[in-house]
Amino acid sequence: MDMESEFLLNWYERQLLVKGIDDRLQLKLSGETFGRLTGELEELVAELLIRSGLSGITKEFPRQEILPLYSPLIYRQEETVIFEDGPLLEIVVEKEKKRISFPHSLPSAFAPIIAGRIFSWFMDGKYEKAFNMKLPAGLDRIGRPGKVMVVGAGGLGAPLIKILLDRGLKDIAIVEPGEIKLNNLHRQILYDYGDVGYPKATILERKLSRMYPSARVKIYRERFTEALLRSEKPDLVVSCVDNYGARYEINDSSYRSGIPYVDSAVDGFSGYVMFRRRGLACYRCFMGDDRKDTTAPKGILPFTSYFGAMLQAAVTIDFLNRRGSIEKVFWFDLRNDMYEEIDIGKRENCKVCN
Repeated sequence: MDMESEFLLNWYERQLLVKGIDDRLQLKLSGETFGRLTGELEELVAELLIRSGLSGITKEFPRQEILPLYSPLIYRQEETVIFEDGPLLEIVVEKEKKRISFPHSLPSAFAPIIAGRIFSWFMDGKYEKAFNMKLPAGLDRIGRPGKVMVVGAGGLGAPLIKILLDRGLKDIAIVEPGEIKLNNLHRQILYDYGDVGYPKATILERKLSRMYPSARVKIYRERFTEALLRSEKPDLVVSCVDNYGARYEINDSSYRSGIPYVDSAVDGFSGYVMFRRRGLACYRCFMGDDRKDTTAPKGILPFTSYFGAMLQAAVTIDFLNRRGSIEKVFWFDLRNDMYEEIDIGKRENCKVCN
């Protein structure tokens, strides 16, 4: 195996854990090349597909606007993937070129869904044409002041932080004790190759202060604790962690402190997002009390984690703007085009919320 192939496979290591994706498919994807793009939706779909391994670009690709530091990008002469506007998702192969059309009038929240369907087509030739999904909330501008605590700045947390700050959040506290690894980079959009080995908190402090100078950004390089929550007193907590232990702690602390929170988890093509507050059934009612973490890493796809982050951001913005609540759990499966709202009832013996 040549050095370039080995580098790509190490970069996409966590993606290769998803069922149906292997070394051969991943290296085949790296041969696909993007050229000129038109509009925000095309740019976000292309970014998510490039983060999924379709890493070729021509000189017309707007690299400095979309992916200025994304290291696996490979320059080629001719594009193989061409985006066009159309009423439905359509993929037509003409010799070596793939002409992919989709409605450019769709909001940006549909970009991960489109990217997921295109990626599924590269896997097995199947995709859904129509777009019938209804989001639980919209990605509006933040019109009311509020403070948000984000716990975790990885595959969910990194895009969530950027989306919230882009939409006008002015006060954010970020809790992240971890360091950046090579296999984080395909989905954790605020980091790049030169950041590997550094604490995420250090990189976030440097980059966010430059990107959002008018926002109050406070970063903690430590684990989440109830004492930290009570000290910061946010209006809302957003849980972007990847283990049951941390979710239990955030759930229990938030209920005791009377602070609402938003949680999400993703695995492969699927995931969920839910808003919890006093009066609603808690995370323990949803998942039980005895979930245990394993040491085995999960397979993660960039468009799935980005979709989870977008949904978390939408629910967060809805809460900040309206102080309302969304009582159902929103579950999604981008592989099978399934979206479902789930009711959760309180357990009679729940030690946290009942």
